[in-house]
Amino acid sequence: MARFRRVVGGLIAAAAALGTTLGAASSADAQQARLIVKLRDSGAKSALTEAARIEKLGVATGLPMRELRRMALGAQVVTVDGVQGDAAAERIAAQVARNPGVEFAQVDHLRHAMLTFPVDDEFIASQTYLIDSPTAINAFDAWTVTHGSPSVVVAVIDTGYRPHAGIGGRFLAGYDMIADANVANDGDGRDPDATDPGDWLTGAMQTGQFANCQVDTSSWHGTSVAGVIAANTNDRLWTAGIDWNAKILPVRALGRCGGYDSDIVDSIAWAAGLPVPGVPANPTPAAVINLSLGGKGSCAPVYPPVIGAAYAHGVTRAIVVAAGNDSVDVANDSPASCPGVIAVASTAASGNLASYSNFGAGITLSAPGGTPHLFRQQDGIMVLSNTGTTVPAADTFAFEGGTSLAAPMVSGTISLMLSENPALTADQVVSILAATASPFPATSDCTTLRCGAGIVDAGAAVRAAAGLGSAAPNYQGLWWAAPAESESGWGINFAHQGDVIFATWFTYDTSGKAWWLSMRAAKTAPGVYAGTLYQTHGPAFDAVPFDPTKVTRTAVGSGMLTFTDATDAQFAYTVGTVTQTKALTREVFGTLPVCVFGGAMPQAQAANFQDLWWAAPAGSESGWGINLTEQSGTIFGTWFTYDVDGTPLWLSVKATGIGPGVYTGTLYRTSGPAFSASPFDPAKVTRTAVGSATLTFSDGANGTFAYTVNGGASQTKAITREVFVSPGTVCQ
Repeated sequence: MARFRRVVGGLIAAAAALGTTLGAASSADAQQARLIVKLRDSGAKSALTEAARIEKLGVATGLPMRELRRMALGAQVVTVDGVQGDAAAERIAAQVARNPGVEFAQVDHLRHAMLTFPVDDEFIASQTYLIDSPTAINAFDAWTVTHGSPSVVVAVIDTGYRPHAGIGGRFLAGYDMIADANVANDGDGRDPDATDPGDWLTGAMQTGQFANCQVDTSSWHGTSVAGVIAANTNDRLWTAGIDWNAKILPVRALGRCGGYDSDIVDSIAWAAGLPVPGVPANPTPAAVINLSLGGKGSCAPVYPPVIGAAYAHGVTRAIVVAAGNDSVDVANDSPASCPGVIAVASTAASGNLASYSNFGAGITLSAPGGTPHLFRQQDGIMVLSNTGTTVPAADTFAFEGGTSLAAPMVSGTISLMLSENPALTADQVVSILAATASPFPATSDCTTLRCGAGIVDAGAAVRAAAGLGSAAPNYQGLWWAAPAESESGWGINFAHQGDVIFATWFTYDTSGKAWWLSMRAAKTAPGVYAGTLYQTHGPAFDAVPFDPTKVTRTAVGSGMLTFTDATDAQFAYTVGTVTQTKALTREVFGTLPVCVFGGAMPQAQAANFQDLWWAAPAGSESGWGINLTEQSGTIFGTWFTYDVDGTPLWLSVKATGIGPGVYTGTLYRTSGPAFSASPFDPAKVTRTAVGSATLTFSDGANGTFAYTVNGGASQTKAITREVFVSPGTVCQ
């Protein structure tokens, strides 16, 4: 993306995983973790001392615990020997907190005196877009978790780079992918030298292939973009980059008057590690590819294949593209409108959409892009640059603005995420960015339909990524028969918390009526969960009040779930005299969220509502509930309740977002072949619209379920997440 304006100046695994962590630590690596533990009041005077209770707790949890001292208000400082690293200490604290005899447990963290700025770069005070605030990216918060890793490679496909002192030592050997020597402006075509010779254009040059190009001085655009991502930080010099340690792979695709699609596409391929004819193989493929470039028009057909191939190759986890600076719908900019990219719009310091930024439903999220002004330089983004107006001269800095600088804010955040969790998939990266983005201020002209999920929050994104890194496999969500759609019409929802899965099986009785069974399945082996299947009767869905004492459960069989991986399983069951085994897979209708049990994010802060919900206050109407599966802003809800005669009944709704936290759709009643039908014929499934439903969430753990059924019964129920193993599961 060409410059908008430039003002140059002088600028938690489960217990098995815990055992592995403890056992794997060598004597040299072993540390002593300090926890703060508050035991619950035993109710009666205990014969055991507090120290003895701590020792007993250690035996119960299998951890070598001992009391160090008592604290005010009844808590104890406890030590655990043989712990390797902070992440293991956090997992141990979470394990201890789940013990029923413990009121709370936490790591006894070290705190430090606060400095005005926790980094000392020369111009850090001017980089207000890095601070912890709702309209900045919260980089300082992210830096309390990680400074990044040199093993993460970020490709910057741009004008090349200058060996600026502010980013020295961070560039890998890139490549000049510009085939046209006139555009390259370095005397030849493609070559291994990715340095930027300058891209100036004078009036005298406006002939031939440059006839329609604008007169301009050299931009040093690639150096500026790279510096936003990875300028050397905390070195008392120049500016601070978002990732302190990542390596930058410079790929030169833009020269005089821009760059051709053919060169940009080959640059994406080479950066991802794919072969490019006539070009040596890339020895350091990039996990993140930044494209602060684009042009008018819908997604050109040459881009989707290379984007798909880049991801399929297995190294690249994110392709980040500037949305464009034409104040139009991003659908009219390429490659920002292409499927598979993370399109980034630009926000101003106020949280409004920057006046120049493209917008629209194709935006993934936003980031600060700056609005530089001649008399208010601080409104721009401070970047590394060069004093040369044509050929390179001396290092300098500049205040600039544009979606070109919003995109690397996101790329730098992703590189920090990958330093904490290198196993993140491309879908997980997008899901975390969207789920953790800061909401737009109430006064902003941005909405999620105009500016994406929110403003990138590096701190929250890094913490979410770190939480996934220590998480055991979680199978929460909606599943159906495999292969997908082979038995469309029935499904099974899993609410997965700890070592327990609460399964609700939506199927049909022998008469074809919608019918559900439930099972609380306990983990019996890695990836294997088993339990008793129950049929439940209760008060009709519209009963007021709903009396949970009238709910009855009858055991009708047993079930076993065996997961081969995160998306494939088998469901073996016996109901009465019927014994069957069904292959299962996740039902996918958007981007799959990532679900974590016992993660760092409180449920109330979750932006994804996928979970098992029931009436609030918790337990007040035990016996019915609604399973919500959320993917890409759409919620598929399966409401398990009771018909007017008290027999089990389920209704479904596919609810779309109509505003922040509000989803609405049509309620359907379904009939189909009996659960035991073999084969199950999806052509015999019929759906009948019976009403409407609206879900409204006040936060990530509380909401309302308003519905009208058969044009008569209209009710609004307060709902909350059902937590049966504390602290529950959060999807993002």
